[in-house]
Amino acid sequence: MSKFKWVLFLVLPSIYPLDAFSDYVFTAPPRENLEQGVYIYKPIADFLTKSTGERFIYKHPANWSEYSRGMQNNEYDLAFDGPHFVSWRIQHIQHDVIVKLPQLHIWRVIAKSTDNSIISLDDLIGKKVCAPKSPNFGMLTMMSHYSNPEKEPIHVITKGWKEAFNSVVQGRCVATVIPKTNHKKFDPQFIQTKAVHTHLPYPNQAFTVGSGVAPFLKSKIMSELLSNEGQIAMTRLRDRFSHGEKLVRAENEEYEGISMVLDRALNFKSAAN
Repeated sequence: MSKFKWVLFLVLPSIYPLDAFSDYVFTAPPRENLEQGVYIYKPIADFLTKSTGERFIYKHPANWSEYSRGMQNNEYDLAFDGPHFVSWRIQHIQHDVIVKLPQLHIWRVIAKSTDNSIISLDDLIGKKVCAPKSPNFGMLTMMSHYSNPEKEPIHVITKGWKEAFNSVVQGRCVATVIPKTNHKKFDPQFIQTKAVHTHLPYPNQAFTVGSGVAPFLKSKIMSELLSNEGQIAMTRLRDRFSHGEKLVRAENEEYEGISMVLDRALNFKSAAN
């Protein structure tokens, strides 16, 4: 071994711990608090550590700004989140989608069933519409209908689909956007509310793997997550997002163009500044 190589061999471990070279960061949006995030996602990181021989660490972002900044700075090796973020990472930082929730993701804009003044999205201009704060996919999808900032709904921030639904029923807002499945769950007979607009279906939430992960490891992660043991490791995630149904393989092409809705997400853009 040359003198130069001996120096590198001796010096590098003092700067970077030897095991740091095998660490991969797995994350998901801060929809849950720290305790809930660890409960849902850490078993997946632990499973991949055991099944691949590499170390996966679950990182819980403190808030949306931190999550967005980390994504835009390409700090995450493995991420699970919504279609608009999946699409953005595929397009901008060379991530590949590997597995997804099996159901289609369908957004529905609803209003009170007795409100005859609201029959289309255009009827919401200048009126209060409840929705989660940006960069929520549903909120961005609904607002992407409006091209003129002076002619669009007034966004009232709510947290959670039940709160958004109740806000319409109680008259706090004239409409909200929620997943179609939640609308059917909260108002199965459509007695209290009505559908104003149902968006075309999107592919659902998914895992993506970054360009810093070697192709052979990327394939290994996908196969392990799709295995019976992997599905078991994702039980809490499946219970949370897919009614227990197993995740399935996904392709990049399914998510093409969806990231355009993030053009309205000012907090997402500014997170990199």
